[in-house]
Amino acid sequence: MSSLVSQITMFNGEVLFRQNHPAKHFYLVQSGMVMVLDQSGTKIIRYYEADQMFGLPEVLAGIDWPHTVIAYGKTVVKIFAADIVFDRMEHMPQAHQHFMKQMAHLSI
Repeated sequence: MSSLVSQITMFNGEVLFRQNHPAKHFYLVQSGMVMVLDQSGTKIIRYYEADQMFGLPEVLAGIDWPHTVIAYGKTVVKIFAADIVFDRMEHMPQAHQHFMKQMAHLSI
């Protein structure tokens, strides 16, 4: 499982992912902060700080990232591969899988 989870250190302005790229990972900010930029890339629409997780709805929905995310200052991010979620979902009853996918679409 260690290959499914990694950690990176980012510096101010460094891009974690770009809009329209496939959502194949979800993230936990361990320290620092990331900024979610609007579609023009010029306005900050949200921040994620230490101990906040993001990206799981997009992964579950199987969509492309709707926004670009960049580091604000020095930031440490833990990266989880989508395979972790999908592997766990395979062992769930069909009704639970369907419910999780519906919830993912509602939260985007």
